[in-house]
Amino acid sequence: MAAPADGLGFNLSALTQYVDETSFELISKAVLGTKLATYVDVRAGLKGNSVAIPLLEDTFNVQDGNVCGWNADNTASISQVDMCISHPKVQHEFCPQALRDTFLAKSLAAGQFGSSESLPEEAVFANYFVEKLQNYNEKYIITGSTALGCDGIQQPISASATIANGRVVSAASASWTSANSVSQSQELYEALPGEVSIADDLIMIVSVGDYKALALGVTQGNYYHIAPDLENLYIPGTNVRVVASAGIKDQTNGLNTRFMTRASNIILGTDLTGDFEEFRLWYSLDNDQIRATMKWAIGMAVVQPDLVVGANLTRAQA
Repeated sequence: MAAPADGLGFNLSALTQYVDETSFELISKAVLGTKLATYVDVRAGLKGNSVAIPLLEDTFNVQDGNVCGWNADNTASISQVDMCISHPKVQHEFCPQALRDTFLAKSLAAGQFGSSESLPEEAVFANYFVEKLQNYNEKYIITGSTALGCDGIQQPISASATIANGRVVSAASASWTSANSVSQSQELYEALPGEVSIADDLIMIVSVGDYKALALGVTQGNYYHIAPDLENLYIPGTNVRVVASAGIKDQTNGLNTRFMTRASNIILGTDLTGDFEEFRLWYSLDNDQIRATMKWAIGMAVVQPDLVVGANLTRAQA
């Protein structure tokens, strides 16, 4: 027996078919479509609950090519960064009547260009869950999950960074406003270790509130050579891209967490190659319900926490 449909176009079987055809795209978007995932090092195909990511180091001694003979005066070593992989899941059930009323209201909304501008109901429903998952994953990248037993990037960075070793910049720990955000972000840049200061993939990860303060600070500081593009905000005088993360909570006192490092120093792990991950919405005839289940894999690792500088690193996050 087919899933029911009413005369207004709310077809439950269309919902199931749409998700079945786009399930990989939807779960990939949920994991890789977060703001931070756009810039950090993403490793797919990771299995299990823990993965050791190999790192190669070499002395790379350069010798005089005018001297004949063989002298392999170099030493290579392989180290590893351990990544804890979480396997979250979300399950929901919905009353078809409530969904029909919701989408009926949407379909009757006034539109300048008629009904052609509206997304199909199944796309709206699926995109709702994608946005929810992206928001969760953005927070997970920063703090991990105590319930799932894995850390985000904040824990190893906080354990490594102190004011004494210069990794915590006290001057940048104050509340940011449009008046001081530029100078304080430049303080963070000045504190970066020399070996990464001229890297071409530097990022500063801040809260949404701090991002807005810096964007206004750049504008009000008459930095006319910097295009007013909120998708490409850089600290004036540097090549540091500023990335706003919903995973960093704006504190009531403005003492928000801020990180700065190479984007390649942060690794996001996922799978996306196996059968475990799924994004499914279907009509359960026996229960007369729309049911949803989403499962995915995600893990975070920091290659070298000593190459990160920041402020307020131990603050609670969203």
